[in-house]
Amino acid sequence: MAHSHDTHHHAPGHGHTDGHTHGHGNHPDAETMATVLDLDATVNGHYLGEVCDRIAVLVPEPRTMLDLGSGTGTGTLALARRFGSSQVVALDNSAELLERVARAAQEAGLDGQVRTVTADLDSALPDHISDVDVAWASSTLHHFADAEALLRSTFRALRPGGVLAIVEIAEPPTFLPPDSADGEVEQRLREAILGKGWNGGWNGRPDWAPSITAADFEIVETRDIPTDLDNPPAAAADYAVEWLTRVRSGLTDDDASAEDLAAVDQLLHDDNPASLRRRNDLVVRSSRIAWIARRPENS
Repeated sequence: MAHSHDTHHHAPGHGHTDGHTHGHGNHPDAETMATVLDLDATVNGHYLGEVCDRIAVLVPEPRTMLDLGSGTGTGTLALARRFGSSQVVALDNSAELLERVARAAQEAGLDGQVRTVTADLDSALPDHISDVDVAWASSTLHHFADAEALLRSTFRALRPGGVLAIVEIAEPPTFLPPDSADGEVEQRLREAILGKGWNGGWNGRPDWAPSITAADFEIVETRDIPTDLDNPPAAAADYAVEWLTRVRSGLTDDDASAEDLAAVDQLLHDDNPASLRRRNDLVVRSSRIAWIARRPENS
């Protein structure tokens, strides 16, 4: 169900969970980042289908689709699978990640639909891209140096009636039962990183709606997409370890009590009987927000 939004929606940044490897500060190496991206897709990938379904209502048979900041190709491959007659162009500034996208497309039998283009999207699309039906940006828009300029460039590249889909993480994931002692620790650490704008990574754009409309798009809907998994896939344990390792690395003694930090260290220590990889009570809670917009037919 679609909802309107007046509150701030924070988005993870700096390569922690998305595919844009921009040079703002330190990043995990490409292979580590790719692992996190793929785990996120395995655990939370239901959002891909939901957003694709909304796109299909507006553009049933898109011919050309763009993935802006394609990362490991989670969005690229989802679009190619959902829209079998489309050509999906994966755009990223990392040639290494684009090679991974190309391999994944080939392994999935989708290489005939997927094309990769190395591009710096900090303020504009490559000049030769035009007459596009759909532009997709999942957890990437907040990384670009001038996202508003990129949105204006995207507007020009879309055909009249073309669709823009922007997705961000609205609430960072949690993995432990909230009524457990470890779950309470996790909640306190979550509040700590949200409160400090951890590594600048939680202060992404709170609401893309003004930027979208300023670029002359009309917003069709804003949609909450929750993840609420009581029996998550096995990959949730690895995802939890990767995520909480990054959370832990961003916290100091000033941000959390010594007891809470020690508790997280125990969760991350595989030899501990209560470690994340040994538990059978993991639950995954998070949410994404999607803005679906279009270039007006008469523009």
